[in-house]
Amino acid sequence: MADLLKPDLCVIGAGALGTALATMARQHGLNVVLLRRPNDEANDPTAGSLRRGAFSASAERAQALRTAGSLGLNNAEPKPNFRTIGERADAIADAVALRDTDDRLTALGITVLSGDAAFLDRNTLRCGEQTIRPRQFVLATGSRPMIPALPGLDHVNYFTPDSIGDNLRKLSHLVVIGGDPSAFELAQAYRRLGAMVTLVPQDGLLPGFDAELVAVLLRDLREEGLVILDDAEVTAIHKRSQGTGIMLRHGDGEDNLDVSHILVAMGRLPDFDGGWLDAAQLRPNRLRADQLLLGPDGQTSNGRITAIGGAAGTDAPHVALRQANLLLDRLTGRGNGRLDPALVPRLVQTQPPLVQLGPLSAELRPGQLVLRSNLAENDAARAHSLPQGAAKLVVDSKGTISAAGIVGHGAGEIAGVLALALSNGLRLGELAHLALPQPSAAAALIDLADQFQVQHQPPAGWKARLPRLSR
Repeated sequence: MADLLKPDLCVIGAGALGTALATMARQHGLNVVLLRRPNDEANDPTAGSLRRGAFSASAERAQALRTAGSLGLNNAEPKPNFRTIGERADAIADAVALRDTDDRLTALGITVLSGDAAFLDRNTLRCGEQTIRPRQFVLATGSRPMIPALPGLDHVNYFTPDSIGDNLRKLSHLVVIGGDPSAFELAQAYRRLGAMVTLVPQDGLLPGFDAELVAVLLRDLREEGLVILDDAEVTAIHKRSQGTGIMLRHGDGEDNLDVSHILVAMGRLPDFDGGWLDAAQLRPNRLRADQLLLGPDGQTSNGRITAIGGAAGTDAPHVALRQANLLLDRLTGRGNGRLDPALVPRLVQTQPPLVQLGPLSAELRPGQLVLRSNLAENDAARAHSLPQGAAKLVVDSKGTISAAGIVGHGAGEIAGVLALALSNGLRLGELAHLALPQPSAAAALIDLADQFQVQHQPPAGWKARLPRLSR
């Protein structure tokens, strides 16, 4: 007879996110079952992000050698060893994975099961001989690359962001099909490591990011030699005896592009078993049938099942971990918080990086205004010979920040301060009093705050009376 387990929490998916959630839940005293599926590691977004980060770090160092002359050093053309670069990236990702071994998780008191899972009803899951009926299920099943229905694509070899890290050879001419953050990050990295790279956004340039800031990023990437065909789309792919032919359509007609390799980076899809929908009473999203219908906290149509991370349609590790923490707060009675998109930075980890909080492109409400700061005037950017960049804020008449975007040196540092300000209700005027070590990229915030204060000075009569009142 099958054993029946009744834990507080059953986490389905043992990638980095699932194991992190299981570990945190155990630390909070919850009884946890973690279900490891056969393909969890293969499509783990966190591990993929680590590999891309390590690969991009090698590319950044190569670019530093190539452009050292701007800092008074001799330029040097790098000679990348792709095998060594790939092995280093794998080692970094594997070192993190070692923390999530079954032995360690079991020692923490987590029950680890392995195998395919099937819901018996909305409250019960079967895995092998085990039956699990918890207080709460969590889908931490991750995501898989979305593959478009392009004519001829199924007849050629191509990479995805998950598989390109396995390549240990220099690519002569890589075409990147897609316009999401991973497409830009990998395109720049391979260009910096000596490949000729052509990027065809296909579904738009970084959807959801402010067009003004994206234009600044594109200018920098093009100066590095990255070819970005923002007015074209791939219509067909032709296999040839040597290389691959890419058929393009643009405003002036059609064109052909000869390439050696293809990378498809057009976003990701939640990775879950479609057979779970009926048994667990999960409803699909009406607008996106490949995604679940979810509430603002990841709650599915089944009150016992919550989705986080890739299963909830987000692949940014920092967003997924925030979802996991909010879920634990609810399960342990410490709060009932919701994830506010305006407080979670969205980022493109290129050089320069692009970070955005909130909808910058939304129509301004009465009383709101847009403030801009040119990061070319930032002392830290000048010191690093990185003169291009911009910061942009949307604030109301009281200085309340509703949206922000930064592209350039120190964008992450500036966005971190802004996210803290938004979450704690700080107004822009209060940031004018920050005592920052100099030079600092975050000094752009003081510039923005000064602009706001200049535009919101008290009436002339009050300006004369305030010093007397003070005395």
